[in-house]
Amino acid sequence: MIIGQSGAAWRFGLHAARRLAALNGLVLTGLMLIGLGACTYRGDVDNPATIKATWFSYLNGDDIRAACVEGAGPSYRLIYNADYNEQIRSYEVIGDEGGGARLTVRVQGRSGLVLEEFRFADPLAWARWKTSDATLDAQTLGQLDRALEQSGAFQPAPAGLRLHSRETFWVASLCRDGVFSFNAWRYPSARFDAVAFDAVLFGHDATEVAVRAPRAVPPGDRRQESPQERQGNDRSGSTFNLLVGENGLAGHLAL
Repeated sequence: MIIGQSGAAWRFGLHAARRLAALNGLVLTGLMLIGLGACTYRGDVDNPATIKATWFSYLNGDDIRAACVEGAGPSYRLIYNADYNEQIRSYEVIGDEGGGARLTVRVQGRSGLVLEEFRFADPLAWARWKTSDATLDAQTLGQLDRALEQSGAFQPAPAGLRLHSRETFWVASLCRDGVFSFNAWRYPSARFDAVAFDAVLFGHDATEVAVRAPRAVPPGDRRQESPQERQGNDRSGSTFNLLVGENGLAGHLAL
């Protein structure tokens, strides 16, 4: 009788633990989704405080998505993450009335305060983007569109794909003909190898900052940072995981 009671108690405990784990999973997913919409990007990407607070919304293209209606001109944002703490590059393409577009390129390099870059007149200068602008004629914009199509950018996103901040990946938010498309490519993968739009973007990048080559990240490096590691990073939430959904980010978790 005592043995039977112990077995029943054990089974009850196991059942309760499983239910608690499932509940925790639901809560975590909810927090990820809430966090994704907590700070919506509405512009001013060149402000270090703004981009820090709204980075996930910027990645998700929330502003482009909201403005992507019938009659809207082409608006593309493609972000190259080559380890968030090493290099991030943003390419924004805004169509013009002549059938071409304006390309704005932004790059941030390795985190950390470099003394020779410190300026008392602008203490946050070290954290600002390095930028360049270019005008794309209609032919070049058409070339970019074809490269995006070849890369599968307007096809359904790979729902369920997880992206870690230390990895190399592309994220695209695209408005074309009033239709919004989100997509992502993670290295290493066959999809990443098929990316063709990078040649067009890199070819018009005048920031003079060398592109950091893709690097595979071992599973052991895709982990939560220790407090000591966090102290060496100037960007809050500098380690994070992203989850790709049907047509956007399904959630994020800053570690």
